[in-house]
Amino acid sequence: MDRIIKLRQELHQNPELSGDEKETSTRIAKFLSKYQPNEIHLGIAGNGIAAVYKGKEDGPTLLFRCDMDALPIQEISDKPYKSLTNGVAHLCGHDGHMAMVSGLAVKLHEKPIKKGRVVLFYQPEEENGKGAAKSISELLRLNLKPNFAFAIHNIPKHPLGSVILGRYTFSAASKGVTIKLKGRNAHAAYPESGISPALAIAEIIQSFSKVKELVSFKGFILLTIVHSRLGEPAFGTSPGEGVVLSTLRAFDNGDMEKLTQFVESTSKEIANRFNLNIEISYAEEFPATECNKEFTGIVENCAKDLRLQVVKLDQPNRWSEDFAHFTSQFPSVIFGIGAGSEHPDLHTNSYDFPDEIIPTGVRLMESICKKILD
Repeated sequence: MDRIIKLRQELHQNPELSGDEKETSTRIAKFLSKYQPNEIHLGIAGNGIAAVYKGKEDGPTLLFRCDMDALPIQEISDKPYKSLTNGVAHLCGHDGHMAMVSGLAVKLHEKPIKKGRVVLFYQPEEENGKGAAKSISELLRLNLKPNFAFAIHNIPKHPLGSVILGRYTFSAASKGVTIKLKGRNAHAAYPESGISPALAIAEIIQSFSKVKELVSFKGFILLTIVHSRLGEPAFGTSPGEGVVLSTLRAFDNGDMEKLTQFVESTSKEIANRFNLNIEISYAEEFPATECNKEFTGIVENCAKDLRLQVVKLDQPNRWSEDFAHFTSQFPSVIFGIGAGSEHPDLHTNSYDFPDEIIPTGVRLMESICKKILD
């Protein structure tokens, strides 16, 4: 495993943001070339890579997806392989995910599969939610449609090396909402001659905070105000523009639709009442990651065969995963590998992927291949 750990640390040292994963792609392609996939496809959805290992007999296509991009966060670390890029770091463990999938490439080279195909897919732009949907259409164009798709994600606060499964939603749906309001500015001495969005913004924020009282939902939802701005800081001007940014979350896709409808109808009604123009836009949209029950059971059985601890989530993770686009189109499962009960959280500046769990992830993926393809 030394060569896989070395790869992980090189990737960690050289992080790249969503859409800029060029050097990451080059490093991965160079590594994979040593382990002779039958096909290698570059430039998928930007910087993505698909390495294909084929058996001699016909059979299903299994796809194992890992993510490539880093985060715009400054790392705090004294590790010799700490990020060399100021303000950018692999603080979600995508470097480790790539390393584990690359470890599977080594195993497939050493012991080829007998039937079917295994596609190792390195996906760009996971963090901004754009990569999966774009990648799927390109994979289909390349005749790499999976019969089954799997993804792996490390998860702190769970026992080191444990296998974490949803039942059967793994992570929440989420989306960012921007509400822009436009009236007419005026001199601060004559505010009555303008149309200020101040009271409308206040009312929107108050209404959003009461969403659970006003609407009935199937399960967990969350509406978080993340930013608000009214005009510019000028004492002589009554503002004519304002903006409210919110993040919506739900464990159920139907609840997300209902929550979105509430945000739109409430905002438009308030804007109209205050004679304001309104513009609503969305960003970083992730569906809920609803996993296939049968293949969740296969992952669980493989984990038990390897005598790994299995943890079943009482409720989905509140964070989102764009692998949800795969789960909505193909029988798919995303599963977690515990990063340690005391390990720093994802997306924090002291996080670092634990190399100790790389062999566990590789063994589990190899076991899944054997279970389905042998």
